[in-house]
This record gives sequence, C-alpha cells and structure tokens, in this order.
Amino acid sequence: MQENGMLLDFDTIPRKRTPNSALALPAHSARDDAELESPVFSAAVEQLRDAVVSIAAREPRTHLLHLDREAMQAEFEQSSKLFRFPDTITVAFEPVDATHATLSIYSRARFGYYDFGVNRKRVQRWLDLLADKLAGS
Repeated sequence: MQENGMLLDFDTIPRKRTPNSALALPAHSARDDAELESPVFSAAVEQLRDAVVSIAAREPRTHLLHLDREAMQAEFEQSSKLFRFPDTITVAFEPVDATHATLSIYSRARFGYYDFGVNRKRVQRWLDLLADKLAGS
C-alpha cells in the first residue's frame, strides 16, 4: 500500500471511452456519460472507504496499489484469470453528510480494446456488495 497525492480527476476522464472500461458516478455528478449510477450509502465516508478496501481484498487476483486518505481515493489492480491482463480500478469517496457517503468508480483494462463486459460487471458487483455490506452495519 502506498499513499500519495491525487490519483485521478474524475472530471477529466474522456467522454468517449473504449469498450474495455466502465464508469459509475453519483447522481449529482455534472457528467452524464456514466454507465452506472453510484448510490448514496448509509455510512460515513471513512466507513465506505474501508468497506471498498475490504471487498477488493476478497476479489481474486486483486491488490491495493494506492490509498490516499487526503484525496479520498483508492486504486486497485485486478488481473484476468486466464492471461493475467491487468485492469485498474480507481475509486473516489465523497461524503454527503456525517452519516452518508457516495463514490465514483472507474474500472478499465490497461491493454486491448474489448473486455466482454468484465469492467462493467466488476463495478456493478462492487456496488452490489457494498450495498449488502453496509446494509448490515
């Protein structure tokens, strides 16, 4: 785990992305090009961050690259099962109030053009797992 400065500016992610990426943003985002909408979770922003790190740690072939507590971002790498192609997943955490938070997730393949929906499925799975995990807290 490495802590450093800002990892990714979600406002500058290209609008025209290749079919090997997926973007989830909160409903209040100024962007209108996300494939998925991130919900507001009943959790403080630190609790949401810890839940994402915990979920990612349980994913196969996944490890934390960076955790930036000041910028409230985390970056992970997950390798494909067969060829071990690396995907990068960046998550930005945003407080809504003291007991609610949301996030942005950008998951993308580092190589190739098409990923058979792997990145979108990953983002949706993480959002579903977060909803389940935080519903019980």
